[in-house]
Amino acid sequence: MLMEDEITVKVTSDYETLHNELIKNGFKLLEEYDLDDTYLINKDIDINNMDNYEILKKCALIREIGENKKTLTYKYKEFNEDGSIKKQGKVDCPITDAVQALYFMKAINYRELFKIHDHIIVYVKEDCELAVQLVNDEYIFIEMESSSDHIDRVYNSVDELKEELDSYNLSYDKSDYFCKKALIMLEKIKQPK
Repeated sequence: MLMEDEITVKVTSDYETLHNELIKNGFKLLEEYDLDDTYLINKDIDINNMDNYEILKKCALIREIGENKKTLTYKYKEFNEDGSIKKQGKVDCPITDAVQALYFMKAINYRELFKIHDHIIVYVKEDCELAVQLVNDEYIFIEMESSSDHIDRVYNSVDELKEELDSYNLSYDKSDYFCKKALIMLEKIKQPK
């Protein structure tokens, strides 16, 4: 399992304001793509009588990145008592057909829990890469990972990631560097109707 550090913060402005702040800080928009995650859980698990973090540990994902990359994904996370991520990693298994993967997972007793649609906009400057995520047309997040896809830089700790992001004075909630999109979606579906 590939272990990595990352931070995710919730943006407190609209996308246009954030985009202008990034450009002012020397970032350039590099690429955009869509990422769709379908969270699945075993049908025998009663999510109403279980801690949300434990529920997410039991989920598998069907992940579609753009039109060409599809995977079955398992994300592993350990949390501190305050909800911050202590350790995390993931395993990807390439697949060719997301619809068939869903049929397969349902055949082995899994059900769809929720979906997350991300429109991802990658920004880079000479020594920093970050991804702005427009989530389900409702939320905006910024994510930074310890290793980058487009620049030659590796962060050695979560504190280094936080320091780097803080240095740009962007509009985001600085009280939580471990926003969890999946947790937000899970809490929404568990709310009484």
